[in-house]
Amino acid sequence: MADEMSRASLKIAFDGPAIHDGTMDVRDLAPALLAIGQLCEESNRVLNGERIKAAVLVRSDFRKGSFVVDLDLVQTLVAQMKSFLVGEDATAAANLLALLGGGSGSVVGLIRIIKWLRGRRPTRLVILEHGGVRIEIDQDSIETNREAIQLLRDVEVRKAAAALIRPLEKSGIDTIAFSAGGQPPEIIDKDDASSFVVPSPEEEQIIHEERKAAYTIVSVSFKDRNKWRLFDGQNTINVTMADENFLSRVNQNDVVFAKGDILVCRVLMEQWRTTDGLRSEYTVLEVVEHRSAARQLPMQFDPPTSD
Repeated sequence: MADEMSRASLKIAFDGPAIHDGTMDVRDLAPALLAIGQLCEESNRVLNGERIKAAVLVRSDFRKGSFVVDLDLVQTLVAQMKSFLVGEDATAAANLLALLGGGSGSVVGLIRIIKWLRGRRPTRLVILEHGGVRIEIDQDSIETNREAIQLLRDVEVRKAAAALIRPLEKSGIDTIAFSAGGQPPEIIDKDDASSFVVPSPEEEQIIHEERKAAYTIVSVSFKDRNKWRLFDGQNTINVTMADENFLSRVNQNDVVFAKGDILVCRVLMEQWRTTDGLRSEYTVLEVVEHRSAARQLPMQFDPPTSD
């Protein structure tokens, strides 16, 4: 059974001429509140795994002027396991919120790092003697800790942070302030919004492998860079035909295809891991053999006898 482990408060304040009367369009507010919930939950997942659950609760004292929402981050402990963030359970949620906002002490939090990056990619990450991490871009640098770097690198955390600041796209909402644990608020304005666009992660190649395989032809393309469609007996695949000699013979009508023809090919198969899952590409490096479809039934003839 899960028991409450720690609780910490945070405030999200929206400001601008459109909300000075204390009202805010629910179509802007609701997605932002869902985003802050997802941001806290995904960050908790990155730092604590499945042993600690997190939920964000809204407190009901909405106030006029700038539109301020008071929230509680509540962590529940599964199987009485302690968070690695701190030795005392009571400060775990507060530490997580500090890592999300501007930070505390010498540790710079996620939102401030994203604002500082301004869409740039770090050129170096340097681990410091005291255990911190320095992010470097040319001659510019900022220091934080490894937990903040984990949050910065996680795609789901970055997506949630981007969704949180989406109200800034609307006319009349100029700033969003994130504050927690008595720390000064981290203010995000319209000029910062482009910094929160989630960068496309670099794809990681998993497989680069040559193989020999036989295919029947589903369709061919006579246009440059268009894919051929081949069938391997189980699946239809799109391939890039890179055998220039074979293509030249096809273009000169030296090769004629018929239904059921088989191509024995040397194929390069590559796979990458992306944010959307696996991506596969096939390239025919060489057509080793073109076997025409069988047009006669095979029969075995015995040698002539002396009868």
